[in-house]
Amino acid sequence: MSIIDLDKRIKVDNKVDVKLAGKTYKILFDDNFQKTVAKSSVEFMNGLKALDDPSWEDKDMALQKKDVENTFNSVKNSAISALDKLLGSGEGKRLYKYYNYSTDALGAVLNALNDEANKSVEVKEKKRKKLKHLATPTSVKG
Repeated sequence: MSIIDLDKRIKVDNKVDVKLAGKTYKILFDDNFQKTVAKSSVEFMNGLKALDDPSWEDKDMALQKKDVENTFNSVKNSAISALDKLLGSGEGKRLYKYYNYSTDALGAVLNALNDEANKSVEVKEKKRKKLKHLATPTSVKG
């Protein structure tokens, strides 16, 4: 009986040190990490959808301004909360201040962390030799 050793094909490197805003964090790109980033992304997208409501034009300007303010605060707080969960308590606000009070910058940090998490598990494809003449059922005429 033969043994297929998948350990040679699957590389998991999900414990990392990340330097960010002058500080180094130890991060584990695990399921909890993925859920936190996904929830933050959903909250961000739902916040933007609220501003794309078809009834938006029917609202008076004061209500529109309030909606914009609430949406920005909600998105900002979601990003800060996610970063607190990922990096440690208070780190979301620290990064918000470090990046000159930019919610977009917090979103970019979350996206960059997510990009790195996606690279942490790699499946190495086995190289296969290409056959010059490969017969298939449709290529064989009888």
